[in-house]
Amino acid sequence: MNSKVLIVGAGAAGIAAATRLFRKGFRNLEILEATNRIGGRVHTVPFGANVVDLGGQWCHGEKDNAVFELAGPLGLLEPSVVAAGNVIIRSNGELVPQELTDRLMEVAFGIMELEEIKTYHGTLGKFVTDRFRNAMAEANNQDIDQELIQQFLVFFHNYQRGYIAMDSWNELSAAGSAADEECEGDQTLSWKGKGYKSVLELLMNNHPVQTGEPIPIKDLIKFNKFVTNINWSNEPDGPPITVTCADQSQHEATHIIVTTSIGVLKENLDSMFSPPLPSSKQNAIKGIHFGTVNKIIMEFTTPFWDDIGNTFGLLWNAQELEQLRGSPLAWTEGVSVFFKVDHQPNLLVAWIIGPEGRQAELLSDDQVIDGMMFLLKKFFKNQTIERPINMIR
Repeated sequence: MNSKVLIVGAGAAGIAAATRLFRKGFRNLEILEATNRIGGRVHTVPFGANVVDLGGQWCHGEKDNAVFELAGPLGLLEPSVVAAGNVIIRSNGELVPQELTDRLMEVAFGIMELEEIKTYHGTLGKFVTDRFRNAMAEANNQDIDQELIQQFLVFFHNYQRGYIAMDSWNELSAAGSAADEECEGDQTLSWKGKGYKSVLELLMNNHPVQTGEPIPIKDLIKFNKFVTNINWSNEPDGPPITVTCADQSQHEATHIIVTTSIGVLKENLDSMFSPPLPSSKQNAIKGIHFGTVNKIIMEFTTPFWDDIGNTFGLLWNAQELEQLRGSPLAWTEGVSVFFKVDHQPNLLVAWIIGPEGRQAELLSDDQVIDGMMFLLKKFFKNQTIERPINMIR
């Protein structure tokens, strides 16, 4: 048979692979996508007065960032509203003084940047906690009381659970947390209200600011094709690769690129490949962990938070937190932060993390809104807060 390349997954990686091959002259391409849309974790949808991103939201960094290299020169990115106006609110409704907030955050994030984290033999939790307490014991921090220090550590743990996508920093090695190399530059560049789908359009040369013919990648995609098996045995009398889908359709190819998420690979590793992948690749897949980070996006008639800040960290009183953990609303502890949405002044987003985030997935929309209202009324005690008029998650 003529050379044919089959790509599994029409997320950003699959689209990027297809467009690169197309530009190099390959035309015998086919993309199998399990869902009814492209993008994978890039998921921009209409909501409120514009669009929101249910998945990836910001371009993180500039130097050596492939996304920035595509979008930056075309003027499609701008600093996000969340880059400034970061405040921390206690569960009694009090704002932590900004000078203290800035100092605590500077110390905590400085610890995450220490060179020794790369060679530390222990958990991220112990690495951060020990060094944070040592820093707080220094003379210039003697004005910060122990209660605030402990509350901040609980908050920062929750914040990092969302940033790194982990269930607990006591389950992650400190060295492992530093494995990702951060691109230099602004870490929260937004898409000027157009959403992360812009990067898919750029890859396909289909963005309004681009010139030339669009790359017809969508014509190569077959949707609702959940791949159940990839036979790459290359038997003498058969095609090099045969892919079987859940609908029993089969697709033959000479080459294959698998771009599915790590979650799909982990869940289907034993049945997906025939013969099985080499043990080194299996061990790599099994050894990678990616936790839960979900968004709850709410639309309000009036933005009650405007005069307070742009990003709101939640600092729990220890006694109130213990009471929460014994209540039906214990899952709300997984909310580490609320933040504004660029170009959508009436929207507020909660990140909910870890096992609490997975528990919230099982709740009805009304139950989730009840939980969010509980948090908002507790932390924003001095504001008049009406129930959101809309929610998406």
